[in-house]
Amino acid sequence: MKFSSLRPRVALYAALLLTMLASASGAVAASTPAVQVTEINLPRADGQPELPVRIAAPARGRELPVIVFSHGAYSSKDDYAPILDDWAGHGYVVLAVTHRDSTRLGAVRGKSDPRFMSWRIEDMRLLIDRLDTALTAVPGLAERADPRRLAIAGHSFGGLIAQTIGGATLRDPASGAAVSHQHPAVRAVIIFSGAGPMPPVLQREDFLSLTLPTLVTVGTKDLDQAPGMTGYEWRRLPYDLIAPGNKHLLVLDGADHYLGGIVGRDDLPRSPDAPAYLNAFNTASRLFLDAWLKDDQGASRRLRDWPTSATPFADKATLEQR
Repeated sequence: MKFSSLRPRVALYAALLLTMLASASGAVAASTPAVQVTEINLPRADGQPELPVRIAAPARGRELPVIVFSHGAYSSKDDYAPILDDWAGHGYVVLAVTHRDSTRLGAVRGKSDPRFMSWRIEDMRLLIDRLDTALTAVPGLAERADPRRLAIAGHSFGGLIAQTIGGATLRDPASGAAVSHQHPAVRAVIIFSGAGPMPPVLQREDFLSLTLPTLVTVGTKDLDQAPGMTGYEWRRLPYDLIAPGNKHLLVLDGADHYLGGIVGRDDLPRSPDAPAYLNAFNTASRLFLDAWLKDDQGASRRLRDWPTSATPFADKATLEQR
């Protein structure tokens, strides 16, 4: 079934998913000498507003793998710099978009639009399909990047988008049939505090079609959604339900939905443990990306050895694999 034929059906459940996967706004970070940050607007078709894209890239290096990132509901591309720029500083080109459900583009937090889900899926597919165009906006970057080694990552609502573009199906609300929005260019997936099953639009069996290497991250005090969809237990379910093989689960002890207030929003008290949560997340995600996008055998070994390794944040983070 073609994606274009699904837009009306996707719109029927977009409001439900957006309400369940809310995030908030944060602050813009500047470039560092090692990382160049560029803002562009990628044209959409049919006279729709342009897609804002933040590109963070290493100042040096060649054959750089690429990561595309989808933010949480009501948030923006500018609210995750401590993660995105860390990836860029370690040899990745990182492209993050601002979706139309962002408060930065006029959306009202807590209010939904039935088009938000289909817009988000379109945004990420557009970005992947037009990576060459986006990369040429930064002088010399297209020649240094390798879009054939591509990961998709996302937080909260963006985590749901990442798993969907990576291969997990959604349900046609009219027929109940499983519908795939998978993009064949994606090689690895990061689901950061994403979403478990949400019947009838996302069933337990829909996760089985996500067969790519996947990292799921969750905090033990992660955000509750609704009765039966409680924080930690529900948000770790993508790991429990996806097809086994090359799957990793990072659990951050005591962390909330925003790693202690350090990403995703700036209106909460900062946890004193936030730097440790961020360090653990960045370390685990870099090892995962290095293993599956750079084919780094050392990173693969360190992922396997994580449970027995001594780290400054060992009391805050555990890593499971299956």
